[in-house]
Formats: sequence, C-alpha cells, structure tokens
Amino acid sequence: MTLEVGGKVDDRHGAPVRVTGTVRTLSDGRFVHRGPMMTGLPGRLGATAVLDANDVKVILISYRWQTLDPEMIRFVGIDPLREKILVVKSTIHYRAAFEPIAKEIIEVDAPGLSSSNLARFEYRRVRRPIFPLDPDTVYEPD
Repeated sequence: MTLEVGGKVDDRHGAPVRVTGTVRTLSDGRFVHRGPMMTGLPGRLGATAVLDANDVKVILISYRWQTLDPEMIRFVGIDPLREKILVVKSTIHYRAAFEPIAKEIIEVDAPGLSSSNLARFEYRRVRRPIFPLDPDTVYEPD
C-alpha cells in the first residue's frame, strides 16, 4: 500500500511523507509500560500498524505519543534489541529506557516546536547567562 504519513497536525513539523510498503502487523495499540517511566500503567496508541517499506519497519500509530518505552516497539512484534538501528520520535523522554540498550545515540534536529538544538529558538526576557543556553555558566546557589 502507499500512504502519506506524518505532517498532519500543522505545518511546523514538516510535510507528510509518501511511504509504500507491506502491512506486517495490525494492533489496537494497547500495551503495558515496562520501562522506567509509567511502569505497569496501560498504554494506548490507538489503531497501530507496522509497515515494511524497503527493509525498514515503520510503526504507525493513531495517537500522538513520544516513544519513551521499548515496549512501544515490542508490542507489535519487533524486538528493539535485535534491530541494528532504531529511530524514535521523542525529544528527551526516550533516554531513561533507551540509553541503557543503545550503543550510540544520534540526535536529529527535526522541524517542530521541540528540539535539542536550543540555538534554533529565539529567546526574549531571559536573564543571561543561563545554562544550557550559555554552556559555560557556573551555577552558584543563593
């Protein structure tokens, strides 16, 4: 099948991307968190599909949610530990669960309102210097 994925919320996060692939898995998107965040709580991602597109497994979910738990990948039949490369869409929440299993983390500065590249944003009414905008800032308690 061919479909447009992503880019449906607003124009700040990039345009939809056309993807062609084969549906590998369908799910109702329900799972239980097993990582360090939200452990034991039910997770709901809405209707979920895994699409095989040119040797890439793409997990498509109905509800917007940051990937903060490897269980969000496992519940659709993909073992994160067996994959050579994992790409997760998350600004910071992924670290607690994925740093322990990652050989390397490469952050990508994608379009949108959240970014680890703080220089990309314009700041007004911020007392300077302040960490992390000014990395050489030394914190001295009052």
